[in-house]
Amino acid sequence: MNKITRLNGIDLCRGLAAFAVILVHSGDETWGLPISDTAIRFRYLFYFAVPFFLAASFYFGTQNLPLKIDRRFWQKKFKRIVRPYLLWSLFYVVMKTIIYSATHKEAEVKQLFSQPISLLFFGGASYHLYFIPLLLAGLFLLYLANYLTKLPNQTTVLTVFSLLSLIVYQLLLVTNNDFNLDTASAFPGVLQLAPNNNIFYQPVRIALVYLSWMVRCLPYFAIALLVNRLFQRNLSRKFYSRTTIAVLFVICIFANTFADSLLPRALSEIIIAYSLLLFGIALSNYLPESSLIKHLGACSFGIYLIHPFIKSAVDIVLVKFMPQIAQSVSIASIMTYTIISFLLSWIVVYLMQRYKFTAQYI
Repeated sequence: MNKITRLNGIDLCRGLAAFAVILVHSGDETWGLPISDTAIRFRYLFYFAVPFFLAASFYFGTQNLPLKIDRRFWQKKFKRIVRPYLLWSLFYVVMKTIIYSATHKEAEVKQLFSQPISLLFFGGASYHLYFIPLLLAGLFLLYLANYLTKLPNQTTVLTVFSLLSLIVYQLLLVTNNDFNLDTASAFPGVLQLAPNNNIFYQPVRIALVYLSWMVRCLPYFAIALLVNRLFQRNLSRKFYSRTTIAVLFVICIFANTFADSLLPRALSEIIIAYSLLLFGIALSNYLPESSLIKHLGACSFGIYLIHPFIKSAVDIVLVKFMPQIAQSVSIASIMTYTIISFLLSWIVVYLMQRYKFTAQYI
C-alpha cells in the first residue's frame, strides 16, 4: 500500500456514489407518474451515496491526528465547502426564479423566497444541497478527535463510543427528531416551545437542525476514528487480499438489498457506508493507475452539485423526443435519465475544471 499514491478504488466508489445520487433523483413517486414496484426496489439499491460520502469524509479527515483546528483550518473549510455552497445556492435560486417567471409560476417564486433561513442555512435552494451544511455541522465533531485519541485504551474507548453514537442516532430516527427536508426543521417537539413570532424562534430552529446533523454524523465520525486506529496498529495484510475484497463487496450488496428491512436504520447505513469505503481502499491495491478513474473521483463533487440542473434539461429533451420514456417510471426510464444526466454532468464539470475561477467552486 505504501506504493500507492492515490486510492483509485475510492475514486471509483466516489464516481459510483455520484451516479447513485442521480439515479435516486431520476424517478420516484413525486413525479406524479405511474411507477412499478420493481423500479422502486431498484432505486432503493442506490441510497448508499450520502452515507458513503460521509464515511469517506470523516475517514480521510481523521487520518492524520492530532488535528490542528485553528483559523487556517476553518479558512480552508470555508473555501472548499461554504463558498461553493453559497455560490450554488445562489445559482439554483436564480435559475429557478428565471424558469418559474418564464412559465408564469408566480406562486412557486413566492414559495422559493418564503423561507430565507432554509435557503441560507439548510440548502433550501435545491433538494440535494442540504448535504453540504450537514457535512459542515459534522466538522465540529473534529474537536473531539484529539481528546478521544489521547485517552488510554483507545481501541476499547472508540469501540464503546461508536456503539453509543449508533444508539443515539437510532433514537433520533425513531423519535422523528431528525432533519425533515419538507419542513426544514428538526426536533419538532422542542421547536414548538418557541413561538413563531418570538425573536429566538429562527436561531433555535437553526441550532436544532445543526444539532440533528451532528447526531447523524456522530457514528460516522466515531467509526472513522476506530477504523483509522485499527489501521495504525499494523492491520494484517489479509485485509488487502482478494477474499477480503469479495467479502466486503458481498456485504455491501446484501446490506443495500436487505439491511434496511432487517436492521435498525442507523446500523444499516453504517454497514453500507463502511463496507463500500473499505472495499474501495482494499480494491486500490489491485487497480492500475488510471487517469479516467482519477478524473472521475475528482469530478464527483462537481457532478453532485450540478446534476439537478443537467437532469432538468435532459427531462425537457426526453419529453420532446422520447415521450414514451417520460410517460412512466420504470427501470428503463430511470437508467436512461441517469446515464445521460451523469455523462453530461461529467462533461460540464470537466470543462469547468479547465478554468481556475470555476474549478474552485466544484
